[in-house]
Amino acid sequence: MKVILIGAGKGGTGKTTATAFLGLALSDKYKVAILDLDVMGPNIPRILGMNCSGGVDSDIDGFYPKKYYNLEVFSPAFLIPPGVACAWSGEKRRELIHELIEKVKWDSPDILLCDSPPGSSDEIIAALKYIPKLDGAIIVTTAKRESVDDASRLVALLKNKVYNIPVLGVIENMGSIIVDGVVLPLLNDGIDVGAELDVETLARIPFKKDIGAEDFRGVARVVINKLNMNEEGK
Repeated sequence: MKVILIGAGKGGTGKTTATAFLGLALSDKYKVAILDLDVMGPNIPRILGMNCSGGVDSDIDGFYPKKYYNLEVFSPAFLIPPGVACAWSGEKRRELIHELIEKVKWDSPDILLCDSPPGSSDEIIAALKYIPKLDGAIIVTTAKRESVDDASRLVALLKNKVYNIPVLGVIENMGSIIVDGVVLPLLNDGIDVGAELDVETLARIPFKKDIGAEDFRGVARVVINKLNMNEEGK
């Protein structure tokens, strides 16, 4: 199983949306699971249109993920009732992430996408500590200066000698909007995001209401190549 962490330096960059639709795009050919690591704002099920009611199936050994089309999904949203604030300490959140990493009973996926909260939160530190092997990370950012600045801090954390996680690349999100066939700048300060972060730009995704898996199929192909995966040797 290949494990990819998807992160962002700042909230509001569309990271969770990117995770959800990249997962759907990858699931055309591979068995894909998504683990939502955001304890305080678990949005993966909402973006996918999943029903969080009814709790989760579990047994003495752990939790069973929910199915969504070709995806397996597990999120803290399945454990925390709607409208209830999770005002937990960092230590308590790290404990939950550790438990999910250890006890969610996936059905042998080829790829596990881990959607992390923005910044270098306790959840991300727990993931870096407890996931046995991270095969890479993808950064999602806008091309606004403050977003790129914060993304650079996250890249530095991932690349440092303590963690040494390969950064597969960056998705530049919402840098433009298409209005009546005309491409207009949106969240964009004219920054070459890939060059500034010293990583490959995997895609530039415009803002659109009907965004979906089709917009991430190019990213999916690049990620598969970077992970050295193919249909014969998953």
